[in-house]
Amino acid sequence: MADSFAIQPLALPPGDFAGYIFDCDGTLAASMAIHHLSWNYAIQQQVPSFTLSWEDLCSMGGMSIRETVDALHRRYGITLDPEKILPDYDADLDRRIDSVQPCEDVLAAARALARAGKPVAVASGGFRRYVDRTLKAIGAKEIFPVVVTIEDVARAKPAPDLFLLAAKKMGIPPERCLVIEDSPKGKEAATAAGMQCLLVPPH
Repeated sequence: MADSFAIQPLALPPGDFAGYIFDCDGTLAASMAIHHLSWNYAIQQQVPSFTLSWEDLCSMGGMSIRETVDALHRRYGITLDPEKILPDYDADLDRRIDSVQPCEDVLAAARALARAGKPVAVASGGFRRYVDRTLKAIGAKEIFPVVVTIEDVARAKPAPDLFLLAAKKMGIPPERCLVIEDSPKGKEAATAAGMQCLLVPPH
């Protein structure tokens, strides 16, 4: 892994921000390609002829498994059993997740904020077992005292629940938080939470 301290940190917008909330997959970690492979593995166990495109994956970033299955049914008419998708997806992702690499500029920005004493958090629509392993793989686990995952809230993005809970755990008013996200649905969630959002390209 490259030394994050030698990387130019992501430029953050100016503002009176008291806390910073980072998405994990595609933002801190260049893990979307891994999730893309695992989604296609799981889907093709049921519909061998279907391939989920990169664009579709990115457009559905932050959605729950069931919401993604429903979206694929609406868009393409394919019928998937969400109860089978999850174990197949888990089995493939489990083989790949520990090899994930960081998004170096975003991670460098998070490190710089933490060194400066700024409250930082992770708010991810992923499962905690994978978010924790991802943060460990990219050398970021010690940076974030607050990590919120889909198991902690009632609603996935684009609902604001994840970001609002992260702000609450940091003790920061939502309007003074900046969200760093890679997905349009994550940006929607940040806006719904009353937070500004910096949208970065998904990795």
